[in-house]
Amino acid sequence: MKKNVLILFTLFFSVTFYIRAYAQEPLPAWAEGTVWYQIFPERFANGDTTNDPAVEKIFLETGKKPDGWHVSKWTGNWFEESVWEKKLGGKFNNHIFYRRYGGDIQGIIDHLDYLKKLGVGAIYINPIFDAVSLHKYDGSTFHHVDINFGPDPEGDMKLIQSESPDDPKTWVFTSADKLFLKLIAEVHKRGMKIIIDGVFNHTGTNFWAFRDILKNGADSKFKDWYEIKSFNSGKKSFDYRGWNGIKSLPVFNRTDNDLARGPKQYIFNITKRWMDPGDNGDLTAGVDGWRLDVANEVPLGFWHDWRKLVKSINRQAIIIGELWGLYPKYVTKNGPFDALMNYSFAFAVNKYFIDKKKKISTTEFIDELREIDKTYPKENLDMLMNLVDSHDTERISSMIKNPDRDYDRDASYENPNYDPSKPDSNDYKRQELVFAFQVTYRGAPMIYYGDEIGMWGADDPYDRQPMVWDNLKYDDQIITAASGFKKGYGDYKVKQNKNLFSYYEKLIAIRNDNPALKFGSLSFLYSNNEKDTFAFMREYKGSRIICVFNTGKNSDSFELPVDGKKMIYDELITNEKGALAGTPQIGAKLIIQIPPGSVKIYKIRSMD
Repeated sequence: MKKNVLILFTLFFSVTFYIRAYAQEPLPAWAEGTVWYQIFPERFANGDTTNDPAVEKIFLETGKKPDGWHVSKWTGNWFEESVWEKKLGGKFNNHIFYRRYGGDIQGIIDHLDYLKKLGVGAIYINPIFDAVSLHKYDGSTFHHVDINFGPDPEGDMKLIQSESPDDPKTWVFTSADKLFLKLIAEVHKRGMKIIIDGVFNHTGTNFWAFRDILKNGADSKFKDWYEIKSFNSGKKSFDYRGWNGIKSLPVFNRTDNDLARGPKQYIFNITKRWMDPGDNGDLTAGVDGWRLDVANEVPLGFWHDWRKLVKSINRQAIIIGELWGLYPKYVTKNGPFDALMNYSFAFAVNKYFIDKKKKISTTEFIDELREIDKTYPKENLDMLMNLVDSHDTERISSMIKNPDRDYDRDASYENPNYDPSKPDSNDYKRQELVFAFQVTYRGAPMIYYGDEIGMWGADDPYDRQPMVWDNLKYDDQIITAASGFKKGYGDYKVKQNKNLFSYYEKLIAIRNDNPALKFGSLSFLYSNNEKDTFAFMREYKGSRIICVFNTGKNSDSFELPVDGKKMIYDELITNEKGALAGTPQIGAKLIIQIPPGSVKIYKIRSMD
């Protein structure tokens, strides 16, 4: 008897421990259905011209400083070479990566009210940590904001050099760090959230630990931080693994299921620093989560351990992985991530809304969306970051201008058939239709900076042009044969597309005002392969919204039965109002007549 009791007690204790140790933390409620806005810091706004980058930093790795290098004119013609660019020689596209436009943290702070007016709920910022490149995916450190994003680059550099970078006790907050903390506070003051990019797979060659290895070789105390193939010894020369074979991005060392101890501890330390900068539990002072670069290339075991740390600091922090496809083991009840950048959504939207000759059928489109739904837990679906474009792709308007291509890496100067010219009114009309689907479908829609005012551009680096602001006057975009593409494409005016902005603003307001569109259930009610039309309903706590899309070339008419009697509708885009057809005997029905290339959003309610 005693033995049986002991066994039961041991079993109970083991199960209880397992549940407590591995139970999934509550998902961040604020992220359900929120509208994201992605900012590429160097190209969003130059709020402080006194901190603009110096030539020495830009050409730190090459050592070749062209005479006359200067920060590029924010409002200049993107396709025009400066004198210093011409001196470098070679192809136009090679020079663009050495350009700097001076975007900084102050520029973001200055335009937070713009984002609030648009209706944005959360901001995702590309890497902000000090780095040589314009994109900052080659970090020189993770515990300091880029010195040129803050007000005192020279003073910040002196502070950084006074530290022992592997000892958090010596870390200080630079002026750039403090300005970033001010940005966090200003974002929170406006009722928005903010997440940053975590690049934990690799660094730049200017990263402090890697520099020590370059200096001390096999005697460096950081020699185990990276995947070193060989040190300088005898006939062997120094060699290491770079991300995707790119030597400027050395990869952290790892086991099959974890990062090496050194970089892992450092990442844990900087995670605490940016989530709780005061080390006092004041979570309003820190970031609200992370977007994780090349997440599937970092060992899964590391992510599980890191998640425990993140959630121990802030249970409502969100963790979003950059995952180009369906990755069920990353977003599960016991997985390391709350959500992912939903590129599978982008693929489906591109093939259905944008492609013409290669356009998939309505049934195939819905099937692809349902495959996403089946892949992830129901409670995570409302948090999937539903994007169409990003800093890694061409812009949505240019996708529409150039249909029937591969989604990624087929939109550059290397493609002789690619048209980089400004989209026309029909292209922007289609963009409105795509965005309407983004904001009415399940998940959290993401806007890439400038899409809302009509910016266009081919794949990286053309998708990273300076933001177009209404108070600035821009030079014409003149695309000639010398601009990297195969021929000239004309002369185009650059200014904000106010009609497009108003449409984005209105559709986001419709979403934010209707909880059913943010986190309601979703069911498809109708689809027509011949007409390229479909309809679905979002429902939440008795509130019902029916969304109807016609992506084809012909009008469609159909009826949708609706439960209830004496029902009326409000069409939320046009403000049209009406009663549903039907009788008490047969029930109500919504009669749909939808023109080609259009959307209707019906809010259904009872007359009683």
